[in-house]
Amino acid sequence: MPAFDPYVILGVTADASSDDLLRAFRELVRQHHPDTRRPDTRRPAEPDSDADVRLRQILAAYDILRDPARRAAYDRAHVRQPPPPQAVSIQVRPAATRAGPWTTRRPSAIRVGPVRWRPLPPDRG
Repeated sequence: MPAFDPYVILGVTADASSDDLLRAFRELVRQHHPDTRRPDTRRPAEPDSDADVRLRQILAAYDILRDPARRAAYDRAHVRQPPPPQAVSIQVRPAATRAGPWTTRRPSAIRVGPVRWRPLPPDRG
C-alpha cells in the first residue's frame, strides 16, 4: 500500500463520483480546519500540529482527485492489486478409456435395460 493514498485519506472508494469526493472533502475540511475545530487550550498552537498535517494531506488528496486527468494519471500509476482469488475445488472426472483385457471395465454412464422385441402390428392399408 502506498504511503500517500488519496482515496484512503478522503475515505472514499476508487470508483467514487466527483460529488462523493466533494462531499467527503468538505466534511473533512470542516473537521480539521483551524477556524472550525476547537482549539486545544492545554497547549499553545503549533504550526505543525497533527491537525494541520492532516489538513494538508486532505487538501493534497482532493487536489489530485478533483481533476479527472490527474486522477486518471494517479490510477494508472498506482494500479490496485485485485484481491487474491479464493480456492475453488473442481471435481475432475477421469477421461474415458477403451475397455480391453488390460483394463477393468467401468460401468457405462448410459444404462440400457433388456430389449423386448414385439412384432409390428399388421399393416393397415
